[in-house]
Amino acid sequence: MSLRYILLAIVVSLSACTQLEPLPEWVQTPTPQELDEILSGEALFDAPVSDDTPPDYPLFELTPQMRLVADEVAMQHRSAAARAQALHQRLLSSPMAGGLGMRYSALHTATAREAFEERQVNCLSFTLMYVAMARHMGLKAEVNDVKVPPSWDLRDNETFLLFRHVNAKVMLPFGDQLVIDLEMERYSPMYDQTVIEDQRVAAQFYNNRGMELIAEGQSRAGFLHLRKALSLDPQQGFVWNNLGTLYRGKGHLHKAETAYLQGLAQAPTDLTLMSNLSGLYQSAGEEEKAAYFYQRARAHRNGNPYYLYSLAQEQLAEGNLVEAERYVKAAMKQENQEPRFYTLAAEIYERRNLPDKAEAMREQAERWKGEVYL
Repeated sequence: MSLRYILLAIVVSLSACTQLEPLPEWVQTPTPQELDEILSGEALFDAPVSDDTPPDYPLFELTPQMRLVADEVAMQHRSAAARAQALHQRLLSSPMAGGLGMRYSALHTATAREAFEERQVNCLSFTLMYVAMARHMGLKAEVNDVKVPPSWDLRDNETFLLFRHVNAKVMLPFGDQLVIDLEMERYSPMYDQTVIEDQRVAAQFYNNRGMELIAEGQSRAGFLHLRKALSLDPQQGFVWNNLGTLYRGKGHLHKAETAYLQGLAQAPTDLTLMSNLSGLYQSAGEEEKAAYFYQRARAHRNGNPYYLYSLAQEQLAEGNLVEAERYVKAAMKQENQEPRFYTLAAEIYERRNLPDKAEAMREQAERWKGEVYL
């Protein structure tokens, strides 16, 4: 694993998304009683599950071997930046190159200890492991919640898939920050991102574990994990969304609506919640409500420069160069500091035999790389 996966980044905000109109009066935030009902689990399991709790996970626990590796890295490097980069390389590079060869696996969210022992990580597991070991080395390392733009499935015009993403952020002397990411292709300093406290990290962990358990057919255990996530951080719209999806899958449409609406109250621009509400109302025969959330999600999606960027990529792949140029120019108009947009524009102009424009786009891409990536 090369060090191209490490960035020293100035963090700025993604600011080009469409401002949506306020929700209409018929969209009501659930009452406390309605929330108590869905959090009791009675509709799912025929009786309240108020006394059951999932296990407490030692998210940042270190093993003696983890401490040994961290100590070895610390002894070999003096500066904070060098230590942070060397730990990243040690974890991800192959055993033949002297590393531990961590492998990506989306199927299981592990604690720091589990990830180290199993040598398998997703973005959250890797971040837990990295932060735990970095802190042992004396680094000020935190978990960074990154609002990755929607990743669009373009098999039709309205299907999309949304991701959440975390990475590690190491605070360096003189105010610099080093971002350590498992999947650099999903990260940009342009994305809106926030360092989060360990309690919110735990909420994300319980959410991930909960959905994994539900996918394995363990609905009760999954429900308990989602409820634990909400007890730790009730403001996370995506957890309410997952709880709503559990209820909807079991045929409890009203309870699903309650969870989705509570999630929307926390995250009014969440595309997944809007899409799921549209689908729920469609299945319930409430066409006007379904159409409202469909159009609301569509308006928000079309105002996202990264969606326009994905359309430009699709058009380029199909050889529609004029359309590709139109979409990438629209993306750049909304977000004019994203280097990847200019790189794509350069490729489009090369294909159109416009070398001067291609070179100008490459220069812009390099300029913004220099501004955004130190």
